[in-house]
Amino acid sequence: MFIDQGIEARMKFGMRAAAVGIATAAMLGVGALPAAAAGPTSCPSNGNIDSWSKCSSLGNGVLFISTTKTGNYVMVNYYRASGSALTAKLGWERSGVNHWWANRNMSTVPLHYDEQAGISASCAVIIGKLLTTGGSSYSTPPVDPC
Repeated sequence: MFIDQGIEARMKFGMRAAAVGIATAAMLGVGALPAAAAGPTSCPSNGNIDSWSKCSSLGNGVLFISTTKTGNYVMVNYYRASGSALTAKLGWERSGVNHWWANRNMSTVPLHYDEQAGISASCAVIIGKLLTTGGSSYSTPPVDPC
């Protein structure tokens, strides 16, 4: 299995390598999956982790997005370090269109909340998103898969 060049940078930011089965990779149709099973617990001020991973520091955690160099896979992760009750959903935006996963109770802290999906390959930039049921929206810097 190919692990992309960003593994060292991802591990540097508190991530652990993921073992992804060949069957999963074949099912998603991806050549290289991000090496992360969980997102970072801190974020550099510029939001750049590596070529295919970006993050934003929020008041109570870190919002993270990772993709592949062909843009056919996306993982959005919210590391929640503190805070009271929260219901929110993760999502991503590409070409001005938002894609959302279902609302989740994100009240347990500290904890990584993540979603991932195989998507159609594209060189269009992808932005990670978090939307609370109260209407607050947060996003990552755009990641350019190509």
